[in-house]
Amino acid sequence: MANEVAAPPKSGKRGMVLWLLLAVAAVGGGASLPWIMGGHRHDVHADKKKAETPKSKLAVVPFGDVVVNLGEDRLTRFLRVKIVVAVEEADVKEVTELLATQKAFLKSWLIGYLSDQSTQEITRKVGVNRIRREIRNQFNAMLFADGEEKVNDILFDEFMIQ
Repeated sequence: MANEVAAPPKSGKRGMVLWLLLAVAAVGGGASLPWIMGGHRHDVHADKKKAETPKSKLAVVPFGDVVVNLGEDRLTRFLRVKIVVAVEEADVKEVTELLATQKAFLKSWLIGYLSDQSTQEITRKVGVNRIRREIRNQFNAMLFADGEEKVNDILFDEFMIQ
């Protein structure tokens, strides 16, 4: 019996199952920890902030309409939009005056921008919202050089492709 060597313990399937169970328990515990610790409190604080901040009223300032040929091979399609600018009531006078003095520059940029669009880019809700967002950003950049954004939204009173 002196020549017998002790065999190393077999870990095999039992060890693998044990490690797998440990990994599942760790992932499950980590995923459920925010729920257990009250992660929903963020929503309560957000609701309180919404209730505390007074909602500003928006007013609309008419900009006018623009008709452009769309950027397609045959130039057979055109787009007609009638734009209204949404601003806070406190800023109506200032924005109206700026729109009146800068209208030629804004309209020129708008014609160039819209004529680069294709029918496919502007026929869906996503495309229309993208156009509204980009027009709003450009109007804010052109009207307010200091980086202030007083144009809250661009609304289409008319949007016709023909």
